[in-house]
Amino acid sequence: MFLALPTLAGVPARLADSCGGWIAAAGVLELLSAVGFVLLFKLVFAAPVTWRQGLPAALCGLGASTVLPGGGLIGPSLGAWSQSATKPSPAQLTRSTITFVILTNAPAAIVLAVVGTLLWLGVPAGPHETALTIIPALVALTLLSATWVAGHACGRQRHPRALGRALAAPGQTISDGMAEARGLTRDRNWKLNGAVAYYAFDNAVLWAAFHAFGAAPQLGIIVMGYLVGSLAGALPLPAGLGAVDGGLVGALLLYGAPPAPTVGAVLVYRGISLALPIVLGAIGWTWNAAERPPATGNVWPAKAS
Repeated sequence: MFLALPTLAGVPARLADSCGGWIAAAGVLELLSAVGFVLLFKLVFAAPVTWRQGLPAALCGLGASTVLPGGGLIGPSLGAWSQSATKPSPAQLTRSTITFVILTNAPAAIVLAVVGTLLWLGVPAGPHETALTIIPALVALTLLSATWVAGHACGRQRHPRALGRALAAPGQTISDGMAEARGLTRDRNWKLNGAVAYYAFDNAVLWAAFHAFGAAPQLGIIVMGYLVGSLAGALPLPAGLGAVDGGLVGALLLYGAPPAPTVGAVLVYRGISLALPIVLGAIGWTWNAAERPPATGNVWPAKAS
């Protein structure tokens, strides 16, 4: 692929000559992103237990979220299941997973809304086209508002018939997850900073990868390209291979990043963002196998008010 396109022919050489300091910085940033994941996992899934009991489960969840198809939904719950001595009900598992997914995606949605609006207004350097700026911003703002309102309006409805109760149960579980996310946000627990760190430091890995090639575009381009391109991770592919890589390259080029450094930066970013969580996940699974939690341990917190 590199040799077939003239603009990409220099990528392998640039990758070999990339600045080691920036690549090392990217590794540290990805580690900080993993710390953010662990903090939020502790808040949502492992509030009643010690850090020693909750950390292996969080690392398992991080690794599973990285490599499994649909890992953002499956990984955290699998990590919690791996550590729990008293297995949760499917409703508990789903509710807490929905809470975790909402909280991990909220910072990215907020940044997308803010940066997209600012670009549309022409404040930072970057593209100012409506389709690339204000439309993604409005979509993100709509999703944030709808989730917040749905969490506030959550209430249990009575369904006298069995069929009505069965059909209402999934919707009620989703509403409970939204309400729990809203309650945790309103409580302002310091571990909520983990959601910000999980997103921001991972985005910063891409920024550092661009600097390793000495051709970093404007910050607004990196932020918007990362956010829009990462949507390809929703496709059910192991580790998002092919989809996320192509999505990031395509989105960054669409927002005006230079072709050759973009391909190289995405390769570096993807290598680091996959390798480190996988290693940490393997540590978590090994830790769980070597040291099981006590019989009274349970990672399931009480439902947030």
